[in-house]
Amino acid sequence: MRQSHFKGEKGAHFSYFKDSIEEQEYYVQLWFEAEAMHGQFEYYTKDFRVSLVPFRGDCSIPIKWELAKKLEQISQKYGKPIKILYFGDYDKKGLQIFSSALKDIRKWCKVAFDVERVGLTLEQAQTLNIPDNPNSPGFYQWEALNDAQAGKLILDAVRKYLKKPSAELLNREAKIHDECVNLLTKFLEEQAKD
Repeated sequence: MRQSHFKGEKGAHFSYFKDSIEEQEYYVQLWFEAEAMHGQFEYYTKDFRVSLVPFRGDCSIPIKWELAKKLEQISQKYGKPIKILYFGDYDKKGLQIFSSALKDIRKWCKVAFDVERVGLTLEQAQTLNIPDNPNSPGFYQWEALNDAQAGKLILDAVRKYLKKPSAELLNREAKIHDECVNLLTKFLEEQAKD
């Protein structure tokens, strides 16, 4: 999704969202283990308008329930296959967080969705030659990746299922945004005269 903002006089605020899912084959969400990863995912996916879902470690029951119900809403709204791409540490806790959350979400969600654990995997850690966790040999943490490595893993996974919004969609979005801002500006100018 893209959000456009307008802030006018007297604190008036306008936001406009244009949905780019219509151009995609799948509805894609990126789930990841830690809130600390959010900025990195936001940076690398900004051109794809993909939904980001940080787990913040072990998910609480209300968060898992909310995710299950949100997936049902997404399925009803878009009618497209749902693809979840998961990123987290390759260690006992990271694997447990993912499998525990997924088990409950699948149990509570009444629609089908596909999930891939796309990073960090043992093969990726070995191929990229990142150091293993000194306290747990044979296990690897996302933080051991340098930014370029993390960015490549994120973008490779996203590009497999999503394309950037087309010029046509961006032009339609810009036109609607400009029309709305013009209407709001005229309204605020008229209010200022009163």
